[in-house]
Amino acid sequence: MRSLLGVIAAAVALGGTFASAPAPAPSPTPPGSRAAVPPRDNHLLVRGPTYVYNRAYAGARTTVAAYAGRGGRATVVFVVTGMPRSTWGRRFGVHVHTNRCGRDPAAAGPHYANPRAPRGATLAEREIWLDVRVLPGGIGVSRHTSTYPLPSDIQANSVVLHAQPTNTVTGDAGARVLCTTISLANIPRPAVSRSRG
Repeated sequence: MRSLLGVIAAAVALGGTFASAPAPAPSPTPPGSRAAVPPRDNHLLVRGPTYVYNRAYAGARTTVAAYAGRGGRATVVFVVTGMPRSTWGRRFGVHVHTNRCGRDPAAAGPHYANPRAPRGATLAEREIWLDVRVLPGGIGVSRHTSTYPLPSDIQANSVVLHAQPTNTVTGDAGARVLCTTISLANIPRPAVSRSRG
């Protein structure tokens, strides 16, 4: 996990340039194209956004990194850079959604909800929320570790940045602003060691 957080720390220090990533990755791509970096030995890293739905955010760039830890719990890190000055100091809802991004903001589908969560679990416990506060300079970083183990065939294929903070009761966060396609089913899973005897 330290290597993953090192990538994120370097991104913030370098203003969004992921120079410390183990392998070179393509530069940010225009909306509609994909910029997935092949999985590392311990994490998945994807750059975006895949689509921008509000022209005011055309200069924003995203990076989503995901890591599977012991017990099947996943940690997802979201980084956004290049956010407009009008957003500095504001908080935005960011959620994992079920489908891939599309030209229509609705294409990403609803929020992913973990089927392994028990009855009575809150929305925040069932879903993957990555709400982010934009710092001066237009940078925001957030991190979420799933409360419950994620299934290996998880149907979670995008991360959406919304226009408002997440309502903790309803999960709503306003209009969809940016979408980055990433399949959490592709997170490299740690090998299970079996002791003899």
